[in-house]
Amino acid sequence: MQGLLSWGRLPSSLLPDTCLLCDLPAGPLPNLCGGCLRALPHRSPQSGNRVVAFPYSAPISTLIHWMKFESNLCAALTLGTLLGQVVAESIAESGTPAPDAIVPVPLHRDRLRSRGFNQAQELAGPVSRRLGRPLLTRACERIRATRPQSGLDSREARRRNVAGAFRVRSPLAGHRRIAIVDDVLTTGATTRELARTLRAAGIDQIVIWACAGRSKG
Repeated sequence: MQGLLSWGRLPSSLLPDTCLLCDLPAGPLPNLCGGCLRALPHRSPQSGNRVVAFPYSAPISTLIHWMKFESNLCAALTLGTLLGQVVAESIAESGTPAPDAIVPVPLHRDRLRSRGFNQAQELAGPVSRRLGRPLLTRACERIRATRPQSGLDSREARRRNVAGAFRVRSPLAGHRRIAIVDDVLTTGATTRELARTLRAAGIDQIVIWACAGRSKG
């Protein structure tokens, strides 16, 4: 496990040079060959202040599973790089400026301790570097140990689960426009609650960036 965790923080020259999905030589994107890159699902439609890079389907869903449940931060680097590319393209297409800073959805300290890393933070790192915007890893915290959203059936149950779950822990002066980064967007309850918390702290504009999206009734 420690070896996998450390890969995500090594210089690119020391990362595995084979594709995570097929073991062929990797291309210019970290840990992904040209063929697997071209075979990725089409980008999800964008709407308003929300960018969802891909639908939650293979192989994106496979990479997310490896990242979250097999501690594979090589997969996180690949996904974060893909998200950064899609976000940069979306910003260029819309003509809007990039946000002032990036905030990953925080994990509760108990889950962070058991997992060993915050997957949203690992995804946000490559995005921050691509855009040249600061990554605020300590700006917010999750103050309640909420149940996993994936185990809840309804939108209302998900909304109640994360109500009051976050707080701002450090000043955000100078940052008027914030991007929230998460791994998977389903009903959006988690990112909406974090956005509400940030607005209460004086943030004027908030955008949501997620690696993948899936529908939930």
